[in-house]
Amino acid sequence: MAINKEVALTFDNNWSGELLANLLDNVQTEKAAAASKKSEEERLRDAVSALLEKLGAKSVQDDSLIFAGEKFVLPAQYAGADGVERARQFLADYENQQRKSFNFSKAYDYRPYDGAHAFMEVMKKITGTTGFGVTRHTFFGSQPPEFKVIQTSPTTSIQVPWGLVAFPMYEATFDIGGVRDNEKGVLFKLSVEAPRKWRSHIQAIFDLVEREVKENSIYRGRAITGQEWPEFLDTSVVNPDHVVYSKEVLAQLSAHVWAPLRYSSQMRAQGIALKRAVLFAGPYGTGKSMGAMLTAQIAEQNDWTFIMCRTGKDDPATVLQTAALYAPAVVVIEDLDVHAEGTSALEISRLLEMLDGVTNKGNEIVALFTTNHIEKIQKGALRPGRVDAVITIAGLDAEGFKKLITISLGRDFLETEVDWETIAEAYEGFLPAFVREAAQRAQRFIMDRNHGVPGVVTTEDLVLGANSLRPQLDLMEGAKEGAHRVTLEDRLRDMFDGSLRRTTVPDFGDNLEVEEPTVLNGALK
Repeated sequence: MAINKEVALTFDNNWSGELLANLLDNVQTEKAAAASKKSEEERLRDAVSALLEKLGAKSVQDDSLIFAGEKFVLPAQYAGADGVERARQFLADYENQQRKSFNFSKAYDYRPYDGAHAFMEVMKKITGTTGFGVTRHTFFGSQPPEFKVIQTSPTTSIQVPWGLVAFPMYEATFDIGGVRDNEKGVLFKLSVEAPRKWRSHIQAIFDLVEREVKENSIYRGRAITGQEWPEFLDTSVVNPDHVVYSKEVLAQLSAHVWAPLRYSSQMRAQGIALKRAVLFAGPYGTGKSMGAMLTAQIAEQNDWTFIMCRTGKDDPATVLQTAALYAPAVVVIEDLDVHAEGTSALEISRLLEMLDGVTNKGNEIVALFTTNHIEKIQKGALRPGRVDAVITIAGLDAEGFKKLITISLGRDFLETEVDWETIAEAYEGFLPAFVREAAQRAQRFIMDRNHGVPGVVTTEDLVLGANSLRPQLDLMEGAKEGAHRVTLEDRLRDMFDGSLRRTTVPDFGDNLEVEEPTVLNGALK
């Protein structure tokens, strides 16, 4: 075995070169034997740890010590009689500092459950475990370790660690939870208490979680509800063939809402903005909600996030915040007129300004607002530049009647020679909900005559079903919807409810942090 001549000469007075060579050989042999005793899992863990240190070092600047070369080199400041002693003291202090525990933290622009899922996946990959739950001791008592069950799709769920989780190999305790941001809502926050010597490793874990949630988000590109703790929508229940509109309405929906989702890259190449605000107006029963769900299906097929703002359940402001986090996104805010009650100008202008605010930051968001009462919408909000398109559903055309009746009854129960012109006259003014009911009434008349046996529905049967329903349509159109005079009490209640929706904090248990307000020029931000 070749040995360094300088080393051999150094020990020449007490050791022969041959004896030193034998000693070095024995040391190498012992090292090799120790390494061979390590399991495959331990060797993999060592390799992962080394890679984490290199990855984290790219983001962590720490030049207190530099490990390079084969000699101990001290800075010039340690020259002198006591230099070695001072250097020894520095190294002792440095070692103590490395062993001292520090707090590290990072907030992510993703909803908490999305981040918790990403953290679990990362730690399973690099440590082979999801960690060990730690009991949290508070003034109000002890809280045991927790696993939260979260949805990962409309039909699947998974348990993710929540709260305090220990990873002994890094002497670290991670705190998995959330923090409320004034502009973005509730975000995922990951905090760590660990010795300083693991600083590079912790930074690498932060970076890996960021990449995991960015590439494998459980929400991005999916259809979800709009609260800060999203739920999944099952778009598979929508049959596109059963969504029936007139040709004109279908063409407008396709151009103004669905085309930006289907042809995003082409529109970007042409410089066409993918920020859209579309108002979908029409009376009850015209299929606006079905159109929204079809939009959700198209969004998922084209990797757009779909976010539904449900009337009375979700706050539109929160929905737009979530859309900004998971853009490109299409947002559906149902029943815009409900948000307009009592405070039309304030509420609608606020929504449109918020939409402008999130899209001005480069976020691509298509917003589809639905309303049953377009007359209640502030006229200024309908001008070009605020709302890009207004799609009004008046009723079905002859082709629409044919398609919807065929869907409602099935081809096998329709005579082959239906007079569709006569049907169009009999069903004039009927909205989709009335068309379905009239067609099914025709079959019920037949089953009543045949003692429960269904039969083939004729033109006359379909006309009879429509005529029997016409009086109900007339009553509905003439009836008032219980509108009442808006009082000062009503206005105050609306203002209070709106403020409450925007400030209600969801249940985080004890694992929610709230940002302190920022003071700018003497004013609260």
